[in-house]
Amino acid sequence: MNAAIINPFLTSAVDLFREMFSIQADAGQPYVLTDQTSHNWEISGILGITGDYQGILAFRLPRPLADKLLEKSGVTSDSEEERKDTVNGMVGELTNIISGNASSKFENVTIDISPPVVVLGENHRIAWPKIGPVMAIPFSTTHGNFEVNVCLK
Repeated sequence: MNAAIINPFLTSAVDLFREMFSIQADAGQPYVLTDQTSHNWEISGILGITGDYQGILAFRLPRPLADKLLEKSGVTSDSEEERKDTVNGMVGELTNIISGNASSKFENVTIDISPPVVVLGENHRIAWPKIGPVMAIPFSTTHGNFEVNVCLK
């Protein structure tokens, strides 16, 4: 997958963290995701992409970073259960924002996105479609690491 496809997702994630949370997200070197048996992601926001490109996007992060993002958003909850539900909803919405902002950066291309779903649990696995390589874009912040995975054709 070439940089013209990856860069809009990279830029959208960096912009999101800076503008919404005042957090500097530094992108690492993108790589092809091959091993999904062990990872540090406890939450993944996943959505489908259709149109001129088709595939899947995943925004993946550990629970402590998701909790920090909720704290920085200023949203409060009355109970632990409500807070967890709010975090899960926030991850879905952030997935939506990353993909929506990235799709607007493509010129003369039609891209539609599905509503996101959120998958929880240590070492959860995503059964990626066999349409091409899964590109992983790692990011680091002072509050923890996260990753954006993109599989498009």
